[in-house]
Amino acid sequence: MEDLVEKISFNKSNYQMKRTLSIISSILLLGCSNPHAFVLNDSEKNKYFVLEKINYAFEKDQIGNSPFIVIDGNPFNYNKKQDTILLPLKKSDILSVDFLNKNSSRIIYNEKENDGAIIITTKIQKR
Repeated sequence: MEDLVEKISFNKSNYQMKRTLSIISSILLLGCSNPHAFVLNDSEKNKYFVLEKINYAFEKDQIGNSPFIVIDGNPFNYNKKQDTILLPLKKSDILSVDFLNKNSSRIIYNEKENDGAIIITTKIQKR
């Protein structure tokens, strides 16, 4: 029984280590070419929820390196010189994450916002 508990514990920690290394390596490998690393103010398990979606949208050429971010209709300003941007949300707060391509974001938000847009809708929208 002890061997089984040790094996399960080892497999769980091995999985967590692989996942963490995978996320870190993807950030490092894609760092210069990918958009900023947008992370949530959440647990380690949920911290990279939005980042995975953003990286996918970037790979599909929907957004550029410094996309415009809108949370519940309000622009989220961030320092575009920083590599990692902390979003003031938890995964449990998020209802949806949508993307506007570069052309659509130019039309809707204005000419200078030309790297696409990330539209985040929360479950409890502040008014």
